[in-house]
Amino acid sequence: MPCMSFWRRIMNKQTQVLPTYLPSLDGLRALAAWLIVLYHAKAPMISGGYMAVDVFLVLSGFLITRLLMAENESTGTINYNAFTLRRLRRLMPALLLMLLAYLIAAPFFFDYAPWTSHARDAFWTSLYVINYATVFGDKVVLLGHVWTLAVEMQFYLIWPLLFLLIRKAPVRVSLLVVFALFLAVTGWRAWLATYSGDVWGFYVRTDARASGLLLGAFIAMLGRRLPEAWGWLGFLLLGFAFTFFSTRWLPSAQYGFTVAEVGAALIILSQPRWLAGKVWTWLALTSYGLYLWHYPIMQALKPWIEDWRLMVLIGGGLGLLCAMASHYWLERRFYQRRVAQ
Repeated sequence: MPCMSFWRRIMNKQTQVLPTYLPSLDGLRALAAWLIVLYHAKAPMISGGYMAVDVFLVLSGFLITRLLMAENESTGTINYNAFTLRRLRRLMPALLLMLLAYLIAAPFFFDYAPWTSHARDAFWTSLYVINYATVFGDKVVLLGHVWTLAVEMQFYLIWPLLFLLIRKAPVRVSLLVVFALFLAVTGWRAWLATYSGDVWGFYVRTDARASGLLLGAFIAMLGRRLPEAWGWLGFLLLGFAFTFFSTRWLPSAQYGFTVAEVGAALIILSQPRWLAGKVWTWLALTSYGLYLWHYPIMQALKPWIEDWRLMVLIGGGLGLLCAMASHYWLERRFYQRRVAQ
């Protein structure tokens, strides 16, 4: 069969490490960030906009694995401590700045909960375990959007060690192992949604959401590119996921995330040229900060702004300004462009 022949050719080829920085992926990162802004502003027709997070997860798994591959190819190993420090230098300063501003603003804008509850959430967030806060018996007041950072950091702490172990096997075996892990997490998430008694209880859990990161790792280890036309199929799948699924429908939890993950993977593999450029690069540089800041700002503005377009303009605009200030005045002091993936 043609598809089996294609798979066999890929599995028998040696993987290649491509250049670390891929400009065309900046646009995908920026688009995903602003789609999440639109979703949080309650823009119509994007009931599944929350799945833009899965685009980030696939992209993160892809980029991080490429960095690990490059280091492993050049040194024969991976400096785990240096890798972890780079991740913390990249992510922690902006997060701590946002948390500080949040704690200062909480008594004025979010006084429906005691300040100690806000402080508790900030503490769990700073430790990158906010996605498991409910395990400790705590309901998150407002910082629910940073669960993705916890998932990524937990993955970053485990994946380099697992990657080194997997890379000792032949290329075909290592690819099969990573793909099997992706299928296992995907199946586990579907089982939780169907039989756990809480359809969306899995939503922020690393064990149920690492599938995107693993799929990104898998396509990075393939070391291949698809023709640019495949990117349009990827966008078609993402458009379908963003408009067809919702958090009120069981199939969304069972397989909707997988549709978004595959769409993101196709775009990453095809790397559309129109997603590269100075504007996309600038928007990508501020996308992390935008993600951190826009949600608490929008929640603070919620009592005064009901129209979603005005919320995007003011809430998203203020979030972008905070992201710019964070990037240019703080974040750039802690990392260099070559490690800012």
